[in-house]
Amino acid sequence: MRFVRAATNAAVAAAVAASCGRGRPGEPDRAWRQPAPPVPAAAQVWVVDDSVRVGRRDGPRPEFAGEGNPVWAPGGAVDLFALPGETIALQVGITAPAGGLASVTVDLERLDGPDGAPGLRNPVGAAPASGRPIERFVVHDLVVEPRSHGRDPAESLGWYPGARPPDRGNRGLVPDPLIPVDLAPAWCDYPMTVQPGEHRLVWIDLALADDAPAGDYRGTVRVAAAGAPLADIPVRVRVGRHRLPYAAVKTMLVYHPDAIRRRAGDAAIAQYLQLVHRHHITPVFRINSAAEAAERAPQLSGELFTAARGYRGPGAGRGQDVIAIGTYGSLGEPGPRALAAVEAAVTALDRDGLLAGRDAFVYAVDEQCDSDRAPRWRALLDRSAVPAVRRLLVAHTCDRPPAAQPVDLAIVPSWTYDPALAATAIAGGKRVWVYNGRLPRTGSFLTDGDPLSLRANAWLQAVYGVERWFYWESVFWDDDNRGGRGPYDPWTRAITFHNDDGDVANGDGVLVYPGRQPRYPDTSLGFAGVLPSIRLKQWRRGIQDAGYLALARRVDAASADRVARGLIGRGFTDAGTRGAPAWPRDGARWVEARRALFDLIEAR
Repeated sequence: MRFVRAATNAAVAAAVAASCGRGRPGEPDRAWRQPAPPVPAAAQVWVVDDSVRVGRRDGPRPEFAGEGNPVWAPGGAVDLFALPGETIALQVGITAPAGGLASVTVDLERLDGPDGAPGLRNPVGAAPASGRPIERFVVHDLVVEPRSHGRDPAESLGWYPGARPPDRGNRGLVPDPLIPVDLAPAWCDYPMTVQPGEHRLVWIDLALADDAPAGDYRGTVRVAAAGAPLADIPVRVRVGRHRLPYAAVKTMLVYHPDAIRRRAGDAAIAQYLQLVHRHHITPVFRINSAAEAAERAPQLSGELFTAARGYRGPGAGRGQDVIAIGTYGSLGEPGPRALAAVEAAVTALDRDGLLAGRDAFVYAVDEQCDSDRAPRWRALLDRSAVPAVRRLLVAHTCDRPPAAQPVDLAIVPSWTYDPALAATAIAGGKRVWVYNGRLPRTGSFLTDGDPLSLRANAWLQAVYGVERWFYWESVFWDDDNRGGRGPYDPWTRAITFHNDDGDVANGDGVLVYPGRQPRYPDTSLGFAGVLPSIRLKQWRRGIQDAGYLALARRVDAASADRVARGLIGRGFTDAGTRGAPAWPRDGARWVEARRALFDLIEAR
C-alpha cells in the first residue's frame, strides 16, 4: 500500500546509539542538527501529560514551569481524572544541571483507592509490557533526519504541500519508542544518565480496572539521583462513576506474523496481539485458508484476551470484530482454486461460531481503481454453495467516490473521504471505511507528523461517524515494497519506508518496536515481544476520548457535540489542503475538552 527510507551515516548511528542517555565523548551535534540546550543552575523535575512530546534536546518549555500545563504546576500535585476501564498517562521529566545527573530513577509504587478500596498496585512477578496497572517506560529518541518527503520536499505520504509540520519538535531527536524500565538496555540506561541541559523522561501508564470504585486515588512520584531524593510529587486521580466503553470507535491495524516471528520469535505474536488489543485497536492479518482460520481463532473468539492466557487490561474476553480474507489482494484472481480456499476458511470460521457479528470481507485488490477484480469476486462468491461465503462483503481500496465503486465495502483514503459522498453511498446500501492519514485533512501516522495526529484521527472518526479506520501496517521492519531498501534496525533508523515513486517516510508502517532482533544484536533488548510507541499511545488516547464523547452524548448530545466540534474543527474534505490542521496543537485544549465531557458524564 506504499513505502520509504535513507542511508544511516556513522555520525547519526552513533547519536542514536546514545540517544537514551550516556552519550559518547565528542559526539557531533551535527548528527541531529540541534544545538546544546541551555543548562539550568539546578536539577529540574517536572510533569506533563501525554499530550506533550518532549525531545531530550528541546530546551526549556513553558509547561515545565506550569504555564499552560493542565495537570501540574511546580509545588503542586499531579491532578488527573479518569473513568473505570481507562488507561491514563503522565510523563515525568528531569533536566540536568552542569555536571549532569547519574542513576536517576522515577518511581510510583501504588495509587491508594478511596476509603480503603483497592487501588493500583502491580502484582508480584508481573512481566514487563504485560498490562501491569502501573507501567513505567523510558522514552527513547530517534534521529529524524531527513524529514519525510516525496520528490517535492514540501510534501510526503503524511501531508499535502503547505501542510508540512514545522521542524521544531519534528526533526532531530524525536521521541517515539517506549521501553519498560525493567528492559532498558545499556544504550538506553535505567537508572538514567542525564547530560547537562538535556531532558530524560519516564512515561507512566495508569490502568484502571473496569470495576474501579469511584473517588480519589492518591500516590507519590518519587524521583532520585544516585539514591538522593530530587523530588516527591503527589498524584491525585479522580475516578468517575461510569465505565469507559471498550474500543468506542472501530479500527483495523495490519500486522504480519512472519515479520514479528523473524525478529522476536513465535511467542512475540501473541504478546503483540495482546498489546494492541490493550490499546483498544483491532490487529488484523489475512485468513486465506482453514489453517489460518484456526491460527486466528483465539483472537477472534476472545480467548487470547483472558486471564487464562495472561491477559490484563480492557476488552478482556472480547473477540475481534473484523475478518479480512485476501488482504491486499493476496488471493489473486478469482477462480475455482481461490474460491475453494475462501470456502474452506469460511466454513471453519462458521463452524466455530466466529463469523456472526463480525465484519467479514474479501479484500479483492489494493489501490487499483480500474481493476475489475472486485466485481468478479462478487460474482464468484454469489455462485458458492456455502451460504456464509455468499454473505461475505467484497472490498477494495480506491480513492474514487464510493457510490460509484463496484464493491460492497469501499475503503477510501482518509484524505479523499468526502462526508457528503460517503453519506450518499451509505444511503444506497454501501459500507464506507477510511485508511491511513494525511495532514491537514486528517492526522498523519508518521513520526514527524503532528504529535497529536492519531488522537485527532479518533476524534474525527467519532465526530464524522466514520465506521472504521484502517492503517496499512504496524511492523514494517523490512521495507520490502517496490523501491524499498530491505531489512533495517528500527531502533537506529527513523526512516522506515521507501517506494519507487520517490517517497521517503519516517515511522510509516511502524507503531511497535521489536524487543529482540538477532540480526541487530547491538540494539536487541532480549525481550520476546514488541514495545509500544508514543504514536500508539496517542491513538489509544483518542479512541478513549471517543468513548467519553459516546457517554456524554447519552447525557446531553448537543452539549457533547459542541465540545467535540469546538475542539476538532474541520476534517476530511471539509478541510483544505494547505496550512495547519483545524485542531489545536496546544495539548491543554485536548485535556480541557475531555474534562468538559467528563463533567457531563458525571452529571448524570
